[in-house]
Amino acid sequence: MKKFLLTYYPGVLLFIAALFVGLYVYQDYGMSWDEPEQRWPGIMNYEYMTSGKQDLFTEGSDGHGAGFEIVLVFLERKMHLTHTRDIYLMRHFATHLLFLVSVFFGYVLVYRLFRSKLLACLGFLMLLCAPRIYAHSFFNSKDIPFLSMVIITLAVYQFAFDKNKPALYFLLGLLCGYMTSIRIMGVMLCLLVLLSLIADMTSGLLREEKVWPRLLHLLLFVTGCSSMLFAAWPYLWRDPLMHFTGSFSMFSHFDWGGTVLFKGKMEQGVLPWTYFPTWFFISNPVLWLVAGFGGLVWILIAIGRRPRAFLSNTEERNFLIYVLCFCGPILAVFFLHSIIYDDWRHLYFVYPPFVFLALYFISKLIHGRYKLVVLGACMVQLGFAVSFMVVNHPFQQVYFNELVSHDKEYLRKNYDLEYWGCGFYQGLNHLLATTKGIIKITADDAGAVPLRNNIRMLREQDKGRVEMTNEANADYFITNYRLHPNDFAYPKVEHSITALNSTIICVYKMR
Repeated sequence: MKKFLLTYYPGVLLFIAALFVGLYVYQDYGMSWDEPEQRWPGIMNYEYMTSGKQDLFTEGSDGHGAGFEIVLVFLERKMHLTHTRDIYLMRHFATHLLFLVSVFFGYVLVYRLFRSKLLACLGFLMLLCAPRIYAHSFFNSKDIPFLSMVIITLAVYQFAFDKNKPALYFLLGLLCGYMTSIRIMGVMLCLLVLLSLIADMTSGLLREEKVWPRLLHLLLFVTGCSSMLFAAWPYLWRDPLMHFTGSFSMFSHFDWGGTVLFKGKMEQGVLPWTYFPTWFFISNPVLWLVAGFGGLVWILIAIGRRPRAFLSNTEERNFLIYVLCFCGPILAVFFLHSIIYDDWRHLYFVYPPFVFLALYFISKLIHGRYKLVVLGACMVQLGFAVSFMVVNHPFQQVYFNELVSHDKEYLRKNYDLEYWGCGFYQGLNHLLATTKGIIKITADDAGAVPLRNNIRMLREQDKGRVEMTNEANADYFITNYRLHPNDFAYPKVEHSITALNSTIICVYKMR
């Protein structure tokens, strides 16, 4: 432990600091649109595991992996949480804690790749201070746990192939299996590990080395992966092959009939191919985009020149894995015509490998004459990102960079902003603090669910003061402008919240 702390103490200090910040702010985030829906599969899986209750099959599972949701329900039951607010605050903190742990694993990975505490600290901050992902790390128990497990698995991948010990390959298999139990896209990384093991076995055969140690590594990985996947995903306990293939087929061709606002137009169903690239380019810090794509090009050129170095068990192969982890899912979405929506949250997990590519590029530049310039630029970019996160807390999820206009109301009228409705919580708390008596409030069809969710999120003594009603009886109307980017024709704005000169939450007084 002493050696570990001496080696990684900057990462430990950053983790502790981030944990204290998380403890201070986690109660500030409202309940997102999907949180009750996401909790329900966890309950069904947990009850099937513990009591054999059949709702998981009789009510029609949507095939979502519930590996993390089961953990959240387990914590909820063991902590005897019954009030809605307590349940979802626990979920927010637990989701964020997993994210922080994964960011620390990212620090360890970067240090082991570059042997530089400076780059490791930079990597920690690039992962932590991605504004959209930071906010989602509290209320998004779908995409952020999967992103977190991707980071942890990539870190253990590097450690396992570097140390080449059987127990580590079994651990790597367990992590891959658990990651896939959260989202089935985890099979991609499972396949990359398998290909790495097969490549090492093949190269060993060509060098006439003993095959049994490498075959053992392969078998341990497969055993760990399959056993953990089966254990953490009760939906597979009945006919594992059929349910797994069915889930994979469903998510590669997911049928979603919702509507999003994209470049000022309402788009429905299969979105334009430019949807993900546009969102990726306008919602990540500009310098990280430059460095990430610079690293991608640099590595592709290096692969063309020295392919063996990237195919054999070397440090370089880790960067080939990051290229594939970033490009593979994006290409799969394009070629399979998979549905993505709500900015690019379904592909948030490609951000960590993109960060590692960016650090590869930065590592090449800081060994030259421009070291201070490069590091200075990184500090400035981090400063801008953190400044946005502090000023706009707790709405970091509406971050846009300088590649898109920040003119008055431009973002609201062209892109989905606070689409999950967490901000209804702040709107309700403002009314509770500034008015007396019963608050009669309503929302349009797109806001009814988040309004109801965030009324449930209020403190017990405040819930009785808020009455959700229809337009004829309401005194207030609240909106996040989802599916309605223009103003509403109510006489007075009682309260509004803006970010980057666009209104993201508005409470109207109706009379």
